[in-house]
Amino acid sequence: MPSISSRTWTSPLFTSVYGAIALGVFLGFAGPFGSFRSLASLERYAFWFGCVAAGYGLAIATLQILRPVAAFARLPKVAAIVLVGLISTLPMMFFVAWALGVVHPGRSTPPEQLVSLYFSVAAVQLVIAGIAVWRFLGPQRPAPPAVDLNADQFFERVPDRLGRDLLALEAQDHYLLVHTRRGSALIHMRLSEAVQILPPQLGFQAHRRWWVAREEVAGLRRDGHQTLIDLTSGLTVPVGRTYLAAVRSGLEARSA
Repeated sequence: MPSISSRTWTSPLFTSVYGAIALGVFLGFAGPFGSFRSLASLERYAFWFGCVAAGYGLAIATLQILRPVAAFARLPKVAAIVLVGLISTLPMMFFVAWALGVVHPGRSTPPEQLVSLYFSVAAVQLVIAGIAVWRFLGPQRPAPPAVDLNADQFFERVPDRLGRDLLALEAQDHYLLVHTRRGSALIHMRLSEAVQILPPQLGFQAHRRWWVAREEVAGLRRDGHQTLIDLTSGLTVPVGRTYLAAVRSGLEARSA
């Protein structure tokens, strides 16, 4: 069984989970909203860890729903997190109302108190959303100064609904699975043809079956004997041994 390397522990998913655990510990210790007095220590920690876990899952689910929306993809990072937090607060509010009934048997939340409960839950859920989705949102980049005709040649064969924010290309026989920030689609094209068409500054080939967009790379790590690229979307791409030097060179050029 391959061991989990140190770089795996610093991947976007793991670092966001660390933050969620730390928040659960803090909320359990601090006992906000009167929970310090009304709940015993173990109950208080269980309540807040349950809320953080539920809020984390709802934030990630909300992000996956919003990611294909073009207007969402154009939002600044902080605005995107606020939107994810406010939307995920709605189902989270009902979870909290249910959880309060569990730790306080017989207690119910009347409809007229839902508005105030929403704002109380939002205060915590916005923090949870920031922890959950920050590392999965791509950096805001200025638009390229000029239209690249080679890129246009490629995007003519990509469905308009996917937009032009490429994440990765995945070869599947004579077809190509195009991954963008709005979703994925299969087109009739070989990976070798796409690599020739797309400008080299846009990305690089990382494997005989994969090409990745340079600016969407969140990190490079090892998992046992396999080198992997983590993308800002959460997608993981394997790195072929023969491509490793070129991948490292491409990432160094990006940070230069």
